[in-house]
Amino acid sequence: MTEERTSSVPAPEELEELQEAIEAHLEAGAPATAAAQLEDLHAHDVAEVISELSGPGQQALLGALPTEAIAEIIEHLKVEDAAEISGLIDVDRMAVVLDRAPPEVAVDILRHVDWTVASHILARMADRRTIGELLLYPDDNAGGLMAPDVIGLRENLTIGMALSVLRGAETSRENMRQLFAIDGDGRLTGVLELSDLVFAGPEKRVQDVMAADPISVETGTDQEICAQLMTRYDLIALPVVDRTGVLVGAIAVDELVHVARDEATEDMFRMFGIGGEERAFDSLVASLRSRLPWLMLNLGTVLFAGFILNLFSDTIATATIVAAFIPVVLGQAGIAGTQTLTLIVRSIALGDISERDTLRLLRHELLFAIVQGVVVAVLLGLIVLAWQQDVFLGLVVAGAMLINLTVAAGGGVLVPLGMRAARIDPAASSAVIVTTLTDVFGLLVYLGLATAFLTQFRGA
Repeated sequence: MTEERTSSVPAPEELEELQEAIEAHLEAGAPATAAAQLEDLHAHDVAEVISELSGPGQQALLGALPTEAIAEIIEHLKVEDAAEISGLIDVDRMAVVLDRAPPEVAVDILRHVDWTVASHILARMADRRTIGELLLYPDDNAGGLMAPDVIGLRENLTIGMALSVLRGAETSRENMRQLFAIDGDGRLTGVLELSDLVFAGPEKRVQDVMAADPISVETGTDQEICAQLMTRYDLIALPVVDRTGVLVGAIAVDELVHVARDEATEDMFRMFGIGGEERAFDSLVASLRSRLPWLMLNLGTVLFAGFILNLFSDTIATATIVAAFIPVVLGQAGIAGTQTLTLIVRSIALGDISERDTLRLLRHELLFAIVQGVVVAVLLGLIVLAWQQDVFLGLVVAGAMLINLTVAAGGGVLVPLGMRAARIDPAASSAVIVTTLTDVFGLLVYLGLATAFLTQFRGA
């Protein structure tokens, strides 16, 4: 397998045909033939093929692939899939595979396998000291995300000497995209790119071409903050230092892409009461544990809404047309509240807003809700008037809609910001809370207005 060849990149339909051919060879007991068909493919495509195979098929194919190829493939697998595959490979061979993979990839895989198995693999690895140190960091902070294989050039080196160091460095070209300058004690003092060295005079020193006072994070910094910094300052790599400022690694931008994707997925799931770790084919017990508690909470709120409906049963019995517009008033407010909520939660995740922005945000969203509410309420009131020829019913429906849209906007701002102030993740089922707020308040306002104007309705 090679990543340089672009002529062997298959179209989706070709990859499907290849998948079928690979499965046929494996069923026929010819894993070597199957492996030969993958030789010219990009590692990403091979990873996709392997992830679609059954356990026995994966084991047979992996046994026919060289160790170097497996080390390249696992970089393109999801961590969960790579961890499962590691259980199909002999411990001694898996140790060699992880030694040849980037340290941060090896650590991610070891974190996702049984610790007994992981300890046996780690004991057989040549680079077990580096891997063991990385395993001490949680996987959701800078220390757990960083790659320790970074190039730190002494700031007092001449450009000619620095280039000689790079030529002798046993590291990948990717690690040379971003270079770091350090002092005599290893503390980070600057950042530079390879082009800065190439185009500078050989008599100059690293400190003459580096960008001083670089943006960096300590090993314990949360991954969301790391992602925000890299996005805000358009960094291709984020240096990681220890408490004394010594350079210990760097986080590549592609690593933060995965973090941003995972964080966005987790926030989206949690907003709607689904565990961020749940997968489509998780066990029944795992799915129940993830979703059932929030469903039970929602059941309580729905029953409360039913209780409110029962309080106004006489109103509904007298003017049955009132019931026809309940879903309209509640549904529109629910959508509006979720729109505001999604915007606020996303802004919090990106670091765009803080607690001091609460009043300004609230004013902005309330003003928007009033303008939007007037448009929707007038349109809805005219529809009710044309349909039922009842001015008072139209005014009640339109008024309830305007008030509930305003409440939805306020809830969409205050709920996530309030949860953050209470040190609760703003994405943690905030949608359930906002929807409950708009449903309960919407029923009270709409049916309360309907009761107040009941004698004015036609046919009442």
